[in-house]
Amino acid sequence: MNERKIPHIIIDSRERKLMEIMSKKKETISFESQQLDIADIVISKDVACERKEGFDYVTSLMDNRLFEQLLRLKETYPTQILILEGLNDEVFETTGMNISSIYGSLAFISYKLGICIIPTRNMEDTAIVIERIAYREQVKDGVPILSRKAPKGMNDEERRAFILEGLIDTGPSKAKSLIEIFKTPYNVIKAIKNTNIVYTKTGKPKGINGPLEKIAGFGWKYVVKNKKILFGDSSDPQKKIDDME
Repeated sequence: MNERKIPHIIIDSRERKLMEIMSKKKETISFESQQLDIADIVISKDVACERKEGFDYVTSLMDNRLFEQLLRLKETYPTQILILEGLNDEVFETTGMNISSIYGSLAFISYKLGICIIPTRNMEDTAIVIERIAYREQVKDGVPILSRKAPKGMNDEERRAFILEGLIDTGPSKAKSLIEIFKTPYNVIKAIKNTNIVYTKTGKPKGINGPLEKIAGFGWKYVVKNKKILFGDSSDPQKKIDDME
């Protein structure tokens, strides 16, 4: 009789509460603890997860840690998963961040960075998700586990510019110039938010006013498109872009 194969994963040593929960699942999954350079949970040589509790997601978005961590994950593993735990009313109501900004960041992560996002209610649900992914990856598909070290080929400035290339109409040259001026992707996002459209007396857009106004190559169309993506902003009608093109 064949012995049933149990998937084995690696959990970052700082994830103590998660390890406590996973230790109760010995019949279905096993794990080892390591201090990981990349990710919170390594499922296989191809798949790794970053776990963010709701409040941590918002604070890491505000202090720019989030995109740094996710870009490192994307550089290192072919399949990247963000497990978003407990993003609930309490988070929305007490963090002070605009709800549109939170959802804008999730949209950017999923369809611009191409990172899978799985929401869970709590850490117990997170453990179930990890278990099912590990079973699918290791038992059904037979992919071995392997943790990886941080890549050395890209410096911090290049990482930050690469993040910005996910914005609309933002190629490598524009992304580099934005990082040179504003230093971090978070500051660039704030600059876009704080740049306003200037209209003629007849209501037609004619330019911009704010942090981006003195930088060549960043007009009102750029601001409108990216405000809509990042913040769900409808104050500058998208149809005005269509009318001009």
